[in-house]
Amino acid sequence: MMRMFINTDAATTDWSVGKEVLLAFCEADFRLVPESIYQWETRIGEFHSIEQCEPHWAGIARSRIRGSLIEFPIGLGWRRKKDIRYQAEIKHSQTNMLGHWLSGKLSVYAAPHKTVDWLPAFRRLCRVMRPTFGLLHYFVPIEDTERSGTPESYFGGGVVPPRGTLKDIPNLGWATFLGGELAKAVKAEQIEEAGFTIEKINDGYLLRLTDNINDLADNYSHFSKRRAELKKLFPDDFFLVKHEPISV
Repeated sequence: MMRMFINTDAATTDWSVGKEVLLAFCEADFRLVPESIYQWETRIGEFHSIEQCEPHWAGIARSRIRGSLIEFPIGLGWRRKKDIRYQAEIKHSQTNMLGHWLSGKLSVYAAPHKTVDWLPAFRRLCRVMRPTFGLLHYFVPIEDTERSGTPESYFGGGVVPPRGTLKDIPNLGWATFLGGELAKAVKAEQIEEAGFTIEKINDGYLLRLTDNINDLADNYSHFSKRRAELKKLFPDDFFLVKHEPISV
């Protein structure tokens, strides 16, 4: 399964962000234009235009907790079943009951498809959403685990666990964005000299391990070797997953 995750500390509820997020999909490939829109698991209706999504991008939900009425934004979800099968949902950045700022996250799950290039959408989303961490990866069976709480499961869910340090990210994906404090660990010149593709976007870096995401299915051993080589250019404690799942 192809998965894309964008984790951000930036505000996400404004429609100016929502419009750009949807445009990232619609303009990257006509086959990524949504077919249906959702809030939580409730289907709102068919997708006809980006403009129709404005009232639903950050709808307000209300809940009474311990006698207090709490309001919070509901994220928009969208799905497609024809040509390219995928689903996406935004969980908005927001302030919780204790006044703490919670990061937002865009999650995308898609069936593998040889002819779809997800990179333009991912690159544009990294510009728009200003992520702290972003991941675009084709999860082949050897990397897909259901064991919760493991570094591998954090990787599969695009999760950066709160461990009291900014240097704990799960692993490198086929394409990885490191922003904010994480970008300080990126040795851009060394990475480029080692033959890896690196792009500066806002205050972060977009790293890519091979030219084609399908390399994970076609030649995983080569991909795994490349990832091991790139991880050597980061501090030893930077990644939670320490070893490749197969020998390289």
